[in-house]
Amino acid sequence: MDVPVDLSRVLFVSNNLDTIPAPLLDRMEVLEVSGYVSEEKAVIAERYLAPQAREASGLGTADVVLEREAVDILIKYYCRESGVRNLKKHIDKIYRKAALKVVQELGEDTFPEPPAAVEAAAAVDPSTATPEPTDNAEQSTSSDPGPFGPESTTPEPSTTAPPTSPADTTPNPSEDDPKNVTTQQRKPLPIPDSVHVRISPETLNDYVGPPVYQKDRMYIRPPPPGVSTGLGYLGNGSGAVMPVEAMSMPGKGGLQLTGKLGEVIRESAQIGLSWVKGHAFELGITTSAGDTFLNERDVHVHMPEGSIGKEGPSAGTAILTAFVSLFTKTPVNPDIAMTGEISLVGQVLPVGGLKEKILAAHRAGIKVILAPAANRADIEENVPESVKTGIRFVYVETVKEVLEEVFRGETISERWKETLL
Repeated sequence: MDVPVDLSRVLFVSNNLDTIPAPLLDRMEVLEVSGYVSEEKAVIAERYLAPQAREASGLGTADVVLEREAVDILIKYYCRESGVRNLKKHIDKIYRKAALKVVQELGEDTFPEPPAAVEAAAAVDPSTATPEPTDNAEQSTSSDPGPFGPESTTPEPSTTAPPTSPADTTPNPSEDDPKNVTTQQRKPLPIPDSVHVRISPETLNDYVGPPVYQKDRMYIRPPPPGVSTGLGYLGNGSGAVMPVEAMSMPGKGGLQLTGKLGEVIRESAQIGLSWVKGHAFELGITTSAGDTFLNERDVHVHMPEGSIGKEGPSAGTAILTAFVSLFTKTPVNPDIAMTGEISLVGQVLPVGGLKEKILAAHRAGIKVILAPAANRADIEENVPESVKTGIRFVYVETVKEVLEEVFRGETISERWKETLL
């Protein structure tokens, strides 16, 4: 458009800083706004969203209550987004349907049409309509023509009112007979005191349909070897518990990745597999340091829910753990989740989105979370205590510490005390 723009006066809103060009990001001040936790959403719904929806649906004076337990179900299984926009839509829908059910059950005898609307409908009577005036030339009569033509007459002054402007048609409240305005706000109908409506978790399905999210995590029972639990950050600003599945088959040492994985997470899988191959003997996977067993096996890594794109380095520790579990034939406790980027030499690097990830883990009933040691201050300061309740945090700096915690008490971990740890 060739229009000069002062970028210092522009506010950019983005869910992902990776999409912003580096030169532009370097000149910007980044303000990170995290999403609401479940307790904050519930309070917002109770104090603001529910009263507004009740008033807008005409149930302001009625005994219609959306129970707190039903709001918790809405947040947990219908509206997991970081904001409250979707929660507001569902609460509005609940009260609208509640108003509809009240009207359907009591009928028009209890809720008659307002008198003003009835009088306005009765005032429109086709029989009282006046005929349209005909042309003045057709109504005027002429005298007998004289020898020099028709007799000239003096035209009478026109009685037709001049056309009025749109401003003149505006209703005037001071007139004796004001016009009915269709845009006039109608007052809510009085609700009988006998009406009592309770929206509980048992009846919530009748108002908003079946839950959008069926369960919080895929594996409740101990999964087979090769499965670990990671924590991810979705593009809508919410966290998610993401299982990582790995399987091995005869081949030539190739790596196949599925589950709509991005480039960064693919690199994390390559790094994890390379680290495992480089430490195969110390991990007890091979019988000797020169054994080429892993070069004769192909590995397939899959992250379920393939329709959802996954990107970022956060799954590095979970992918590496899945590889070790697969090749050592040792299952991983499903109550343990982890997040963190890994380097080629086995360092665990910090990641973002910890508040949303921990909230997802809390919702799924995770009991142990492995997080980078560099994120400790962020977790202690920004994550509410109500979310951290019941979760034990283990802060790690290397993948060896990750494996020590994940496989604690297993037979294979006794060997690592001499060779790896």
